[in-house]
Amino acid sequence: MMRKENTMNSNKEIRVMIFEPGKEPYTAVLEDSLEHRQALVGGEIECISLPHETVLCCNAAGKWMGLPVNRQLRNDTIHGTFFLYGDTPEGQGVSLTEEQIARFRDYFTKPRPSVVAFEVRSAKDTEEFLRLMFGGRKGGGSK
Repeated sequence: MMRKENTMNSNKEIRVMIFEPGKEPYTAVLEDSLEHRQALVGGEIECISLPHETVLCCNAAGKWMGLPVNRQLRNDTIHGTFFLYGDTPEGQGVSLTEEQIARFRDYFTKPRPSVVAFEVRSAKDTEEFLRLMFGGRKGGGSK
């Protein structure tokens, strides 16, 4: 299914960059088929177009399946393993170039918390919470 190498043996294999939760990204050769893509991400795939003729492929239900948090993409957090591959104007999956690999190695940031938790233990905590959330406005009315 997959070899951790930087060379190609046939036109049915493509070089991809794999991002696993908690690990550094690495390149591998993947047989370019739906079954192999699904096996790599652990389920149904979702493909997201990125700049520079690159596509991100992840598990479509990773969050709801409780897969481990992986990386941040814009305002969303990707859960589970995902990979990148090259794209053509015709929508054909192709191997990543060295330039694409270099560009996307550090493109994704570590995940940001999506929920803010605040424990209220006293009236003073409530006042602090409201000040933090609403910028210290007094009077309770909207402006």
